[in-house]
Amino acid sequence: MNDASIDELIEGLAGDLKPVRPRRVLRGGLWVAAGWIAGGALLLWLFGMRHDLAAGEAMAPLPMLAFWLIVALALAASWSALRMGLPGVGRDYGGWRWAGLAALALPLTALIIGLGDSHGALTEMRPDHGMRCTLDGLIAGVGVGAALFAWLKGGAPTSPARAGWVVGIAAGAAGAAAVALRCSSNDMIHIALWHGLAIPLWAVAGRVLLAPLLRW
Repeated sequence: MNDASIDELIEGLAGDLKPVRPRRVLRGGLWVAAGWIAGGALLLWLFGMRHDLAAGEAMAPLPMLAFWLIVALALAASWSALRMGLPGVGRDYGGWRWAGLAALALPLTALIIGLGDSHGALTEMRPDHGMRCTLDGLIAGVGVGAALFAWLKGGAPTSPARAGWVVGIAAGAAGAAAVALRCSSNDMIHIALWHGLAIPLWAVAGRVLLAPLLRW
């Protein structure tokens, strides 16, 4: 192939190229924040805030600890998902796992409490005592899930399966955090089971429903 042919080939390949707007994590983060605020605001508008916060008081210590652990998981998973939408090779997307390990303190605490009060644990595990919180958490996480899906859809992540898991965990944790501002229960078994259940359910939904849509 002579120089003229090479030049023509390059010109032909470059002729259809168009400038692409750089992807910035800040823009994706604003989408996630907007989705989180919208989901939480809708939940509080429909059902109101838990009584202590509405009265200007602080949560009890254990529910407050649970709230911040879930928030940390939502933030860490969201950050990992946002980074998956950026071009690059060899990036580390596993930071959310540490927050997930810390959040395991919630079910472990609930298990220990349940062993000491099996009757109370069985009462709190009844669906009529908490299924509403799980459903609220699933709905409140839609905004974050949609924002991260839109961000990753435009970025074509190299591992759609892993991206689906992380998006689901972020959405579920965001929804569970929003529910903590509405639900007045201070029982750790209720919080770990019914609030936390939104996280694995969203994670499975992200893997099964969203991951196939993220493939190239």
